[in-house]
Amino acid sequence: MGMEVRLSLSLPRDHSTVPLTRRVLDAALAVFAVTKDCRDDIGLAVGEACANAVQHATSGADYEVTVTIQEDRCIIDVVDDGVGPDSATPPDAPPDAESGRGLRIIHALADMVELRRGQPGKMALRIVKLLTVVPPVRA
Repeated sequence: MGMEVRLSLSLPRDHSTVPLTRRVLDAALAVFAVTKDCRDDIGLAVGEACANAVQHATSGADYEVTVTIQEDRCIIDVVDDGVGPDSATPPDAPPDAESGRGLRIIHALADMVELRRGQPGKMALRIVKLLTVVPPVRA
């Protein structure tokens, strides 16, 4: 069984937390020798997920980001108390409104995306990305 690292972030609902989360995650993935391209994809996906959480959730509450890094994959869970993209989009919003766009970007970048309602009033977004690692340099 290889190494597994889990980071749990509890963040105030504020746009400044989005780059913060991306930096923390990027630094952690760099330790695992994940390639720059792969880290950038994960950063973009996480940025969209956090932006969605900040945007949709009811004001004042925190949101949680839990990152599990395993040998070959990174699992990101974003849980907020928002109502989710369906009911948050005003009926007259174009189909490419923010909420839809964010999820489309995440789907394009990730290997697996799962959006589910957790406990009542909670939305849980899980993003799974298979990791590409820099091969170790032979001495």
